[in-house]
Amino acid sequence: MTGVLDWLALAIVLGWAGFALGGSVTAPPVATAVALGMVGLVLLARGWLPVAGAMALLSPLGVMLPALALRHLAAGWGVPVLPFGTAELVLFLLAYLVFLASAMGVVPADLYRLGYAPVPVAAMVLAVCAYGFWSGSLFLPLVAVLGQALWVMGWGSSNWFDHVLHAVLVPVVIVVLVLRAL
Repeated sequence: MTGVLDWLALAIVLGWAGFALGGSVTAPPVATAVALGMVGLVLLARGWLPVAGAMALLSPLGVMLPALALRHLAAGWGVPVLPFGTAELVLFLLAYLVFLASAMGVVPADLYRLGYAPVPVAAMVLAVCAYGFWSGSLFLPLVAVLGQALWVMGWGSSNWFDHVLHAVLVPVVIVVLVLRAL
C-alpha cells in the first residue's frame, strides 16, 4: 500500500507542476488538462527513467507536498484558501533550517529522533492542531493528523517528520517569500 501512496503522491505533485506551468500561459481548464496528462504519465509510465528518477529524488513524499499541491490547485480553480502569512513562512523556514541542521548533526541536539516516539509526536500534533484552531486554518492540522495516522499504521517511514515535512519545502518557501517581496 505504501508504494501506491507514494506513486499517487508523486502523480499529484507532478500534476500540480504541470498545472502551475500550464497555468502560467493558459486558462485553468487547459492547465488542468496538462496536470491530468502529468498524472497519467506518472501512473502509466512508472518505469520510464525521468518518472522513476523523480520518485527516487523526491521519495518519501509524505503528506505535505501533495497536500500543498492540491491546495494550490484548488486555489487556481477559485476555491477560497487562507494564505500563509509572511511571518508564518519566515518562522517556519528558520525553524525548519534548524531542524535540518540538527538532523545532519550540525547542531548537537537530534530533533529528528523525536519523530520516532509516540509521546513527542502526539504533543507536536496537538500543538499543530492548537495552532490551526488559533489561526482559523484547518490545513496544517489535517496534514499533521493524516501524517500521524499514516505513521501509526506503519505506512511509509517510521518517522513522523517524514510524513509531514520535506526538504523541498525550503526552496518553495524561499521562492514564495521572494515573490512576496517583489
